[in-house]
Amino acid sequence: MDNILIVGDYGTFVNELINKFSKENWPIYMLVNNKKNAKPSQVFEQYSFSYDSNSIKDILSSCRPDVILFTGAYDSAYQWDDETVIDTSLNYITGLSNLLMCAALVGIRHFIYVSSDQVYEDEYIVDIKEDMPTSPNSYKAMAISQGENLAMHFNQTTHTEVTVVRVANLYGIPKDRRTCNDICSRLCLEALDTGRIKVNAKKIFSALYVRDAVEGLFKLINSSERSYHLYHISSMEEISEEQLARLIQEVAPRQVDIIDRTIGLKSRKILSNERFCSEFPFEIKNQYKDIIRQLITYMNGHKSLFFGKKKYIENDFRRRIHGIFIRIVPFVESLIFFIPFFIINNYAETSPYLEGINFYILYVLLFAVVHGRQQAIFTSLLSVIGYSLQELYTTSGFSLLIDIKTYVWIAKIFMIGLTVGHLKDKFREMEADKNERIDFLTERIDDIRSINSSNIKIKNYFQDKIISSTESIGRIYDITSRLDTAAKGEVIFAAMDTLSEIMGSKDISIYLVSNQEYCRLAAASSERARYLGKSIKMNDYKVIFDTLRNKQIFINRSLDDGLPMMASALFDNEANMKIVILLWDIPYEQMTLYQANLLTVVGSLIYHGVVRDANYLEALAYQRFVPDTKILQETAFDEMLDIYTKANEKGYAEISVINISCESHTIEEMNDTIIPLLRDTDYVGLRKDGNLAVLLTNTNANEAVFVRKRLEDRKIKTYVSKES
Repeated sequence: MDNILIVGDYGTFVNELINKFSKENWPIYMLVNNKKNAKPSQVFEQYSFSYDSNSIKDILSSCRPDVILFTGAYDSAYQWDDETVIDTSLNYITGLSNLLMCAALVGIRHFIYVSSDQVYEDEYIVDIKEDMPTSPNSYKAMAISQGENLAMHFNQTTHTEVTVVRVANLYGIPKDRRTCNDICSRLCLEALDTGRIKVNAKKIFSALYVRDAVEGLFKLINSSERSYHLYHISSMEEISEEQLARLIQEVAPRQVDIIDRTIGLKSRKILSNERFCSEFPFEIKNQYKDIIRQLITYMNGHKSLFFGKKKYIENDFRRRIHGIFIRIVPFVESLIFFIPFFIINNYAETSPYLEGINFYILYVLLFAVVHGRQQAIFTSLLSVIGYSLQELYTTSGFSLLIDIKTYVWIAKIFMIGLTVGHLKDKFREMEADKNERIDFLTERIDDIRSINSSNIKIKNYFQDKIISSTESIGRIYDITSRLDTAAKGEVIFAAMDTLSEIMGSKDISIYLVSNQEYCRLAAASSERARYLGKSIKMNDYKVIFDTLRNKQIFINRSLDDGLPMMASALFDNEANMKIVILLWDIPYEQMTLYQANLLTVVGSLIYHGVVRDANYLEALAYQRFVPDTKILQETAFDEMLDIYTKANEKGYAEISVINISCESHTIEEMNDTIIPLLRDTDYVGLRKDGNLAVLLTNTNANEAVFVRKRLEDRKIKTYVSKES
């Protein structure tokens, strides 16, 4: 069982990935950008860091994933808005580069980069194969394409296997209006919101439902090796915008008009998945019509999420207005304060006490110290205007222009203002750098604490897993020890306890194969487990035994109530089927490859225990049986009776005991008469009084009547044991 690190914000695609890998019992780690995201229960550990963080290497060293899945082109953390697309592109490439470098340094075995069909933006008349060059035109397409080139370069220069997977037109059921990013959800939203759909009938494409895409990705990741480093995953089911609109029109709860806006030449973009399907068993299970119906139903049932007021637009407008207001306030403040300083300076000219004070310099210094260089320049200009107006009271404009004192005064006030403003800005930058450094170091400390906390959690988890998990060495040793210490002949019932504990099933039955045509019930834990009866003809259940004969695990994926949920067969060295194990109450979500492999391993251990037990009993046959017969000695028979009595008390087996009076017959004569009338799984033994007793396994009192009748027809006197 491998573990995986999924890089991407929570959304339809990532949530489906989590569900799939959780069902397959893969430990899941998440790397998300948003620290406000709550960790789902299926996720073992969540790391909230930006993808270009310095802590990525520490995170990878901590969790040591076998596979990193970068959701890339379908990561909802990236908002490809027109205004921020350049910054988003830079962040995208930077984050991917950091992840690839850290993965290579740590030695991660496999890195998956999820791309999309958006890297092809030209017109194509044939199916697009992997060897066709990309044709990106937009910023987003160029960023995704550049990510592909970066990933393929790391594939060539490092020991990490990097696989690029282009997923074509991924669509799913969005959670709200913001996440309606694919063409299917956009057209559904448009139809329900406006009652009209504008379509271009010449635009032909193929879309892939998110669940099918996840199935394909899992097959690729779960494979032991891959033949190529670049694959296309596509439905290849062609559909035009007009055909999609018709499907929406059929299932929409309101009248929807289709407005034909067909222009230009025919546009067809279909990714070929021939390479992928030839290597992996992949098929499309979800059709457009079914998913469109689910989309419409979900949107119509959650109108507040899809058709409410667009508050996010209002919030964005308010944010912009607030920013403009913040920038204007210092200028308004400078203008307001200029008026009292202008009046005070005029008064100072006529006052003998204030004539030596330059209030304009104080005014400029005040705003330069508080606001910096920008306001120093603005207040200096206002001061020059005030000084000029004041001088014009006593002199002409021409005299003011040719007076050297004017220029000296202007130079002085600008020099003082700019110097103080520059120092203020420098100080502010130093303060910002210091705070940024402190914030960075504080964040690093928090990161280290978070990673250390995660390390402790992971250490404790795997420590507990090593000690007590069902697949640990210690647990396997416990299984073998339990089977070794079981009483001779009791191994089959000890196996029932082991299977119930390891597989988590309460309804288990074990059958012994007879003549490769019939299976006879050896033990069953419940009435449900006895559903197929005490004897099974294999040809009556070909759906089970054809699979088992091929040495494969039968899994009841059709959920047929008349069949077990899972079945396994155990074979001897000559490939003959010997034991069949049936599990009846395995939950559907646990019917995975992991559970099948686990059943194979546990079954193999049980089989070796049963064979060893049978060989041991066979080796002691001369001590257990009366010579030249198949009749057990008294002690051996008492042991078998005790074993089956305990099994009967646990509900694993039904038993009946019939006493037989030997009268004048010898033991050899009784052996020749009785043994042919019994099954291989029944036992005959001596009793204290010299008579015989028959232990009928998996036989109740009503069924024992028929055995007694067969014996009495052969003139053998029988009576029911008090111990039965």
